[in-house]
Amino acid sequence: MIEAFEQWAAERDYRAGWGSLAVLDDVRMDIERRLAAGEIDPEFHRDQLASLQYSASRELPHAKRVLLIAVPRPGHTVRFTLDAHVFHQRFQLRILSAPLKALASRLGLVVYGRNNIAYVPGLGSYFQLVGFLTDGELDLPAGWRPQSARQMPECENCESCRSACPSGAIGEQRFLLHAERCLTLFTETPGQWPGWFSPSMHHCLIGCLACQQACPENAGLLRIEPAGMCFSAQETEAILSDDGQRCGAAWPGIKQKLETVRMNHFEPVLSRNLRALLPATAP
Repeated sequence: MIEAFEQWAAERDYRAGWGSLAVLDDVRMDIERRLAAGEIDPEFHRDQLASLQYSASRELPHAKRVLLIAVPRPGHTVRFTLDAHVFHQRFQLRILSAPLKALASRLGLVVYGRNNIAYVPGLGSYFQLVGFLTDGELDLPAGWRPQSARQMPECENCESCRSACPSGAIGEQRFLLHAERCLTLFTETPGQWPGWFSPSMHHCLIGCLACQQACPENAGLLRIEPAGMCFSAQETEAILSDDGQRCGAAWPGIKQKLETVRMNHFEPVLSRNLRALLPATAP
């Protein structure tokens, strides 16, 4: 089974790591320790981490392994007009809802950068993690234990990402990112921008690439591809003038385009983000 799975991953330039269910407890305890120490913002924990699962009992009671796959992920461009593979094996997979980045580091699949973003050799930080529970027989080395989270040695004397961060989310005195100030979080979360936000910080419709593009370990690795999505002048006007109802004549077409590229979950932030982006990019 392992040979077939590794061949499948290699053919697609995927990276994979797996380990025992003990890694879930390891991540849970680390998050609780950091929360108690004040390293994790309580509001961020409540909104982003508290609902995650750290047990296999509900999803797959007979699970034996945690399995993570790193899939190469390019950046995408979107145009606005302005006036799962099936394995033929006898094992089960269940989607894992847990802090995948923290799990991947303890499985040895990724290492951290100073920006607290995960890196995979050959892919840099441009990938997407997918997590599973499985009852498949994925062998482990004798004495296997979750690894400690570690930072790339190249980061020790490098300040490129911290200097490039537009919101000051990468601190000098600690390893953990100040997630409550990370621009990516706010571009993906509905609601008003925080009081400290400035449109000049905003340069991506969704997310932020500032620290990743400045990182020497990512040099030459970012691929930018068209998303194959172009909003007409009517649709762009509808997006910019939306009051939160998203019920005008143009919105069915907007929704369909978002669903086509699996971005429909960003519909609630689309209008706000585009309005903030335009002043920052206008000549």
